[in-house]
Amino acid sequence: MPTSLAKELMRPYRNALALAALCALQACTTTTPGQPVPESGGSGHAPSRAARKNGDAEPDRHLDELIAAYGAARADAVLKSNSKAPQAADRAYDEALLAYGRERGAVLEDAFFKGRYNRSRARSPENLESWRSQPDIANPGADLANFPNSAFTLPEGRAYVEIAPFAYYGSAENQPAQYNTEFLLRYGLTDDIELRLFGNGVSWQGGAKPEWGFSPLAFDTKIQLWLEKQDYFLPAAGFEAYLQTPWLSSSSVFNQGTQPSFTFNFDQSLPFDIDLEYNFGATRTQNVNQDNVWELSIQWALQRDLFDRDFAVFVHGYHNNLSLPRGSTTAPGTLGGDSQNAVGAGFIWTLNNRISFWGQTSRGTTRITASIISFMGFAAAF
Repeated sequence: MPTSLAKELMRPYRNALALAALCALQACTTTTPGQPVPESGGSGHAPSRAARKNGDAEPDRHLDELIAAYGAARADAVLKSNSKAPQAADRAYDEALLAYGRERGAVLEDAFFKGRYNRSRARSPENLESWRSQPDIANPGADLANFPNSAFTLPEGRAYVEIAPFAYYGSAENQPAQYNTEFLLRYGLTDDIELRLFGNGVSWQGGAKPEWGFSPLAFDTKIQLWLEKQDYFLPAAGFEAYLQTPWLSSSSVFNQGTQPSFTFNFDQSLPFDIDLEYNFGATRTQNVNQDNVWELSIQWALQRDLFDRDFAVFVHGYHNNLSLPRGSTTAPGTLGGDSQNAVGAGFIWTLNNRISFWGQTSRGTTRITASIISFMGFAAAF
């Protein structure tokens, strides 16, 4: 048989096999009765994210060769009606195609959970059990990493521990510098309700009389209202409210009494794989005269993955107050009728499904805003 003719006859078979491979991707967790189930690394489990990421290209080339060989055998069977395609080729193709589907399925499932762009999809009815089945620090992601908080809650029974051991807020007019060791504990009471405990931890405030102490606790809750509807350009939405208490405060310097706050949180996917996160709310705090005052608070962030889904960069900012009672104990908007504004940039590095690290540096744009705001931290999922 001429080589050119064989290649021409193989083309429809390659297309059919490509279609079959696509079908295998869409149903990668199912198997056909009678077909062998290939092992992954000899253990029967899906390979790790690093192994899949580093070894993607080589298995693809091997499978392409097997599929091409099977197509050639089928072409020979058509041209030579008195012959039959080798059974070994059939078995090799079946096993290779199933292995390819399972491997691709593991990669796609990993990518599905990874990243901020799939958080609404993870909560759809057909994916709900998979979303609950494993801890994932990237879905919904750490709230302490940037200024706004996400609209999304943790799965029922899952928990996050977020710690920023270095959180520095520079001095401003009538406002001394402050150093905190911030923490946020999160627990999914249900898929749509999250219980949270926040504190600035061990704190130091500068000024004429520097002082060390422990900052009070704040009890927080977040409720998932609805998921993102990209077809209608409707962002995901959540509602969050916290109550800052005087509990555990070791000094009046860090104690503002009992202060409530609430925000509406939104997340929206933008073109070019950019994620927009923004909050609108109201915060009550004490001014320099120790009067309780309410202020409008706004926080925002634009984030995009860089290099791969393990590393993301963002720009962010806030107006008047942060989404949690972080930073200085002085109310910003009551000093000379001015307001606080800050803008900066940072990164989030997802080490694996359970741990992520972040850092950011921002600068105040008004005289009563902290001259520099810088913090670094990590989060763990359970």
